[in-house]
Amino acid sequence: MSVAGPLSRLRRSELVDGEAAVRSTLVAVVVAAGVLLAQGAVAAAVTSGAQPTAQVATAPTSPSAATWDDAPVRTVSLQKQQMAVPYGGGSTDELDVQVATNESHVALRLSWVDPTSDDGIRSPRNYSDAVAVMARAGDQPPITMGATGEPVNIWYWRSSWQFGNKSSEWSGDMYAYPHPDAETKPGRAAGNPLSRAAYENYAQNYYAEGYGSLSHAPTQPVQARGERTDDGWAVTFTRKRQTEGQFDASFDGSETVYLAFAVWNGSADEVNGKKSITLQYSTLDVESGELRPPESGGSGSSGSGGSGASSAGDSGGSAGSSGGAGDSGFGEFGGMLGTAVSAIVASWLVAYWRLAR
Repeated sequence: MSVAGPLSRLRRSELVDGEAAVRSTLVAVVVAAGVLLAQGAVAAAVTSGAQPTAQVATAPTSPSAATWDDAPVRTVSLQKQQMAVPYGGGSTDELDVQVATNESHVALRLSWVDPTSDDGIRSPRNYSDAVAVMARAGDQPPITMGATGEPVNIWYWRSSWQFGNKSSEWSGDMYAYPHPDAETKPGRAAGNPLSRAAYENYAQNYYAEGYGSLSHAPTQPVQARGERTDDGWAVTFTRKRQTEGQFDASFDGSETVYLAFAVWNGSADEVNGKKSITLQYSTLDVESGELRPPESGGSGSSGSGGSGASSAGDSGGSAGSSGGAGDSGFGEFGGMLGTAVSAIVASWLVAYWRLAR
């Protein structure tokens, strides 16, 4: 309907109909509320704010458990590791994160795209697919695997631990002559947890206080299981909320839990420091069950100096795009405000035109 009709009618009228004006204002208020609620819902959907975790009776231990069908999904961005040598990785762009909790346990499901299944590492230059969660409750630690006095808890899964004995392309003995294992397999002889012939639990629990300080935790309360999906991997980590390990992250209390993630793609020669990582922390509110995305505009760590110094190129790009994001946000706000004002004015004029007839 054209607004010209109501405007011309107003110009021809010498006195404003008070009752019609009041009713028109009420109509405009209702329209304004509807517009604002709709815009708020759209904005919330677009920005993907905090999402609740799934509250379950039994914590799922399998990535294909039906429980995950109802668990919200948070997608986090991954970047090439450029903070410490060996630099590398970056072949995986995104990771989907789901969290399910109950009174006694917490479970995380991580899934990502990987067209190759790299789980046999018995051949030379073969590397395993893997994924890890870095967690700390309380104060936010540096993203650089913690720091001295700020330890982090790392849960680690390797596909070779779960599937490696079944699918190696080459599994012959590397030595064609008699040899003592203590000399040719020193890691296994020394009890290195990464050198075992077979694994019953496919997760390892570690502590770290900065790069180069990774240590195998004395207690191993974390369980993990991985499965191949149509386009990659899905891995579930499960652990009791509260454990006795010295630096185990606590999920039983009021403290915020900071979470970071890393993915290794074996066919891309990603191993050790060569990995795809999150450069910011997601946060889990243990009391409300909300999994929150990384805060925009920050490095996600109290040790941001190290992170920024070693990835200056990325930081520059981020800074350049940050201003654009701010302008974009202001433009979107202006557009939303303009839409709301237009709707209010139009609804008042049309309502008054009809009521004052």
